[in-house]
Amino acid sequence: MLSSYSSQSLDFLLEILPDLRPFVTEQEDCFEIKMISPSGWEFWVSSAENEITVGFAEYHTHFGWHEGDPSDDGTDAAGFIRSLRTGQLMLAVWYQGDKYVSSWPVESIQEAQPKTWFQRWWRKNQRLQTKKWIE
Repeated sequence: MLSSYSSQSLDFLLEILPDLRPFVTEQEDCFEIKMISPSGWEFWVSSAENEITVGFAEYHTHFGWHEGDPSDDGTDAAGFIRSLRTGQLMLAVWYQGDKYVSSWPVESIQEAQPKTWFQRWWRKNQRLQTKKWIE
């Protein structure tokens, strides 16, 4: 049986994104959503204690770990997911050779590019790959 937090946050999430309902699995007191995006990248959402975690490809982010309000966390997670799915956000992933270095969501490829001389120097042996919900 889901915890009160997981149950409530999932309700808010599915109210905004009802098409995720078929992908929900319950595991004792938490839930998990797993699927592959149309572009082939792994996508997942999970709850634990008082937080929701959303993952896409190499990146993940947390909603609510410090306060854990289920309505805010479910709504905020759904907003982030919607931004990924509509293409408003994409993932900037940096590699050194084949080794993952870092990733974060960006609105445009220009936003991911190094801006200062130090950032350009630090990234000089790295390559940037953008990952989108739909390529």
